[in-house]
Amino acid sequence: MTINIIDPHLHLFSLKQGDYHWLKPENPPFWPDKSIIHRDFLLDELLVTLRDDLNSTLPIRLSGLVHIEAGFDNERPEREIGYIENLGFQKSATIASINLLAPTSCFKNKLAVLLEFTSFVGVRHILDEQAYQLLSSKNVQNNFRELNKVPHCIFELQLPLCNENIINVMPLLCETIAENNQLSFIINHAGFPPKACENKQQDLWQKNIRVLAQFNNVYIKCSGMEMVNRQYDMAWFSDIAQFCLAIFSHQRVMLASNFPLCLFSKASYVSYWQDILNSYFFKQLDGEKKQALLHNNALKIYFQD
Repeated sequence: MTINIIDPHLHLFSLKQGDYHWLKPENPPFWPDKSIIHRDFLLDELLVTLRDDLNSTLPIRLSGLVHIEAGFDNERPEREIGYIENLGFQKSATIASINLLAPTSCFKNKLAVLLEFTSFVGVRHILDEQAYQLLSSKNVQNNFRELNKVPHCIFELQLPLCNENIINVMPLLCETIAENNQLSFIINHAGFPPKACENKQQDLWQKNIRVLAQFNNVYIKCSGMEMVNRQYDMAWFSDIAQFCLAIFSHQRVMLASNFPLCLFSKASYVSYWQDILNSYFFKQLDGEKKQALLHNNALKIYFQD
């Protein structure tokens, strides 16, 4: 039996066509293993890897993908969207880079350009350590209002929900989400949960997950565990995913890969998904919930199907 997956968080790299300033060895982030992903990751290679995986007990078919901006060209994010559309994959959606700090007139112009692309469904400006500065800016809030005017638009919400500044950030974030209730906010990488041994941070992360789940326009993707711990085990992943499912319900949780960054911890794209499918978290789900987390939720949220 083949498992159909829509991967709602992956990145394709073409170093010849894009800039990828962050991938260059001389630029941050200075990860000691960054060389693993400093190469092309092309769609054809990914599809061949899935097709030729003869050892899988649960063969995987990539029936759809959501390409999340990867720094292809932050000045002209439309180039990255164009690159993905030219690949011709039947079911692909794209999330573009956008500068929330841009003057609103420039922001509107850039948004208009992006809206010309059929695959475009939303934007990402990584908040991380800048979250308070960004969310407290009137200009940024004006730009969120522009996004809120776009039908079915998505903002990819990337920030750690358990760092030392999150207490100041959460009121601003909640206000932003409440005021832009036509905009879907999708938490990337489960909000970067702390390692299992970090109990105080775990409590803070869980508290903030509960707060954000109260908003009907917020969803969550379980992915990117390698960004917290390169040597994470699947029991920890299962605990995180189980908590997200309990708080958000199976209708607002998605499983995703963060490919190719998942290769920091896994041998291949296929082995990443095999570990998910074989985890105790996934095995205890009924068929409807499995289908929701692997396929149907991404289909509804990113493709409006």
